[in-house]
Amino acid sequence: MHNTSHSTQFQALTKHLLLAFSSAGAIPRMPVQDIDHYSELAVFHDAGKKAIPPAILNKPGFLTPEEFSIMKSHTTEGCRLLAEDPALSAREDFPLICDVCRHHHERWDGGGYPDGLTGCQIAPWVQVVGLADAFDALIHPRSYKPAYLWTQAASMISDGACGAFSPDILICFRYHIGGVYAAVY
Repeated sequence: MHNTSHSTQFQALTKHLLLAFSSAGAIPRMPVQDIDHYSELAVFHDAGKKAIPPAILNKPGFLTPEEFSIMKSHTTEGCRLLAEDPALSAREDFPLICDVCRHHHERWDGGGYPDGLTGCQIAPWVQVVGLADAFDALIHPRSYKPAYLWTQAASMISDGACGAFSPDILICFRYHIGGVYAAVY
C-alpha cells in the first residue's frame, strides 16, 4: 500500500468522487456513512503490490508481457495477503475489501482484469475506486513515467486512454474533477 499521506489523499479523492457521483445519480445514491466507509476501504486496493517483485514494481520503462502478467496479479494477491491477517479477515466487511482489491482494474467494456467483468457486474463504488486509481497514477510520477497535469490526466481518462469507465461516471467525472482536484490536492 502507499505511505500515509498518499493513502489519506487517495481516500479523500475516492470520497469526493463518491459524493459527487452519488449526488449526481451517476452511481446509486449512497448515505454519507457508506461513502465514508467505502473511502476507508479504498486504501486496500493495491495491497497486493507487496507480493510483486520490486524489480517489476519499480521498473523504469515498459513491462514485458510476462512482467505485466505478474503485475496484474496484485489484484488477486491482495485478497490472499489480506486473508492471512486474522483480524482483517474476521471483519464483517472483508468481502468488500477483497472486492476492491480484486476488481479495481475491471473496466466497463470487459477489457479489465482479473475476471473480465463488464458494466454493472462491477460494484459502483469499486468502479469509482478504479477511476480514482487511474487518475491518481497519472498525476503522480512513477518509475516509468513523469506526472501529468491534472487536466491532461482528466482528458486521458475521458478519452479512454485508461480503459473504459461507465458513461454516466465519465460525464460526472468531466464535470466535477476540477473541484475534486482542488479539494484534495
